[in-house]
Amino acid sequence: MSKDVATIGPAAPLTSAAKTMSENNISCLVVLDGDQLSGIVTETDMLKKAVAWSDDFRKMTVAQIMSSPVRTVPSDLSVMEAGEVMESEGIRRLVVQESGRAVGVITQSDMVRVLASYTLSEEVSQIMTGDVAVASDSATIKKAAELMASKDISCLVAVKDDHVVGILTERDLLKRVVATERDPDQTTVQEVMSCPVVTIPSDYSTISASKLMERTKIRRLVVMDDGKLCGVITQTDILRAIKGRLQREEQNYRMLLSKSSHCIYTADMALNTTYVNPVFMKLLEIDDPDEVVGKPFLPERFWEDPHQRDRLLEQMDRAGVEIDELTLKTASGRRLYVTLFLTCRKDMKGQISGSQGVLYDVTAQKELANLREMQQQLRDNEGRLNAMLHSIGDHVSLIDRDYYILWANEQAKNMFGDDIVGRKCYQAYRGSNKPCEPYPCPTIKALDDGEIHQHETRIMDKDGIERHFQCTANVAIRDEAGVPTAVIEVARDITARKRAEEALCKAHQELEQRVQERTAELSQANRVLELEIAERKCTERELEELNAILESNLQELDRTNKELQEFAYIAAHDLKTPLRGIGTLAQWLSTDYGNKFDEQGKEQVRLLATKAKQMSALIDSILRYSVLGREESPEQEVDLNAVLSEVIAAVDPPENIKITIENIPHSATCKKIHITQIFQNLLCNAVKCMAGSGGHIRIECLELDGFWRFSVADDGPGIDSKYFDKIFQIFQTLAPCDKVESTGIGLSIVKKIVELNGGKVWVESEVGKGSTFFFTLPKEPSESRPTLVNAESQPR
Repeated sequence: MSKDVATIGPAAPLTSAAKTMSENNISCLVVLDGDQLSGIVTETDMLKKAVAWSDDFRKMTVAQIMSSPVRTVPSDLSVMEAGEVMESEGIRRLVVQESGRAVGVITQSDMVRVLASYTLSEEVSQIMTGDVAVASDSATIKKAAELMASKDISCLVAVKDDHVVGILTERDLLKRVVATERDPDQTTVQEVMSCPVVTIPSDYSTISASKLMERTKIRRLVVMDDGKLCGVITQTDILRAIKGRLQREEQNYRMLLSKSSHCIYTADMALNTTYVNPVFMKLLEIDDPDEVVGKPFLPERFWEDPHQRDRLLEQMDRAGVEIDELTLKTASGRRLYVTLFLTCRKDMKGQISGSQGVLYDVTAQKELANLREMQQQLRDNEGRLNAMLHSIGDHVSLIDRDYYILWANEQAKNMFGDDIVGRKCYQAYRGSNKPCEPYPCPTIKALDDGEIHQHETRIMDKDGIERHFQCTANVAIRDEAGVPTAVIEVARDITARKRAEEALCKAHQELEQRVQERTAELSQANRVLELEIAERKCTERELEELNAILESNLQELDRTNKELQEFAYIAAHDLKTPLRGIGTLAQWLSTDYGNKFDEQGKEQVRLLATKAKQMSALIDSILRYSVLGREESPEQEVDLNAVLSEVIAAVDPPENIKITIENIPHSATCKKIHITQIFQNLLCNAVKCMAGSGGHIRIECLELDGFWRFSVADDGPGIDSKYFDKIFQIFQTLAPCDKVESTGIGLSIVKKIVELNGGKVWVESEVGKGSTFFFTLPKEPSESRPTLVNAESQPR
């Protein structure tokens, strides 16, 4: 919905309401009598009651034409339900209320903007209005309004000599007749109609037509083939088609659910059940779906354990994918064992809107399983234990009292061979025919005393490499009398640790030797330093005087910088104030007197507005250039892909320009505002140079010697090598200022930002073959760089 609601009082003049709607480019006003909702004034009210059915609208008030009572809806009403209200009552907008207060207005434009993607496969010829009302462009507005009111339509097509020359809409009447208080009997269609007409062919896709309406801010398009008028497509047509398709899809979906052999339900975000199919009702032995629909999922009377229900509601609230086994009761009290497959539902925007699930009746299987509960538990435990033991990184084996290996995990088999199971452990691990000494070994000893035993040993792997292991043994299996029969041994490979300890010991010895040598060197250096200090001529007083002079200079420099920055902001504000007036005046001239200018006059007004806009952009660019280097924004880890997505969205390249991104690192340490300005200026230049012809822009990155080297390449006209240095100078462009909307500062800003960050920028280009702009940035943050980067030494 549109939340910024414009309001007016019922006693206000009708012309004031029309002017407010015209100035704000809106189609309705909410009428408030004090704090009470009194009515609504729409463009249709203006057409029928002010122009078509009235003698003099200039004497009328809002109360005389407003629609009352107002049709209101709550804010949680679905879009489809709002569309049904509009269609059934023949209106195009609804006032949204919460707690008796108007909080928004929902219009056909709002709904079409959200739902238009559902008509991708349709052409406008399938849904357009073919019976088009037409009128001569010389007809009076009064006659045209009466025709529109009698046919209950919102527009008619103006023709001259059988040619379409314009379209007259409710908004045209509002803005150019009622708001300006013109006499409908003395005004012709030609004077107020919208022209030229935005037309499309009959095979145009509905989604393209919807996007064209949104882009051009109009609500209807004229459909023509080979110069012949075929019809008119409006937002009402689009919304009706969307509603029809969604209703068909909903009917098909409900039919599939009702015919399904599975127990299916859906729930909303508040965890209330919104639908159950017949099989679900049959399983729970209920006759009326209202016993569960509209209530929290499965009331407590259907549960044996209420805590199990609470846990399930928490899972539903997380809206993830869950599989759970539940114990329920039917309406008659019969116990049910079911398996629930739970997942989330998403709306057309991909946002979670609730949950849905399928119940499988496993009562028969569960009752059979209960008879074998002990055996099943053992299998489950064995499976979980096997999965756990196979997944850990240590070597695990199960050994009986006779040293035979009964089981081994994948890590043990990979190191000692797949044939170790069934062999005696000393044969498999040591290649010996005798048990290890002392006998019994600590692993088998755990069977005798039932305690945990740990020891370290050296074993040869299958490749003959000696490895160090830390082994832990514990009783794993007992017989029916409780006597231990097998032990589980967990062996952790500590070879790397042992070797590291040996290397560390050797390194410690070498370090002690180097410390002794370094101590002697430092002692000698200390003596030299004492001699140098004794020879210094500068006294402490001289140092204090120098520091005082330096501090004074720094304070003066800081004060000067602040004054310059304040001057830049004040100058920018004072310069832009008259420019905004010039731009506003040019817009007024174009709007109010556009039909009185000849072509040269229109061009001069357009140039005036363009120059004002260019001058404003130039001032902004100079201000940005002047404050570069004085920002206080810190360096941080910046998501470059997110930055590029934001920049491309802001630049909004035409459809004939393709942008590809390759090898861009996930993140880089820099100032986000700097990297954003660099990419925005380079992409804007590339788009401008290819705006007419189209082409391909490639953004890439390479890692070279501690630097990121970025490049932005285009298929534009290219640059002569003699201009390579000129283009990076401030106020320098390669085209006359009246031929291109450029301030000549963009590349200067890029150069200054890159060099402030320790990088370099340059261009490689050939006339007719496009251009590639390169820039480098250090990979390390500024505080980690030992010295300033020499740009000339950076890699290309």
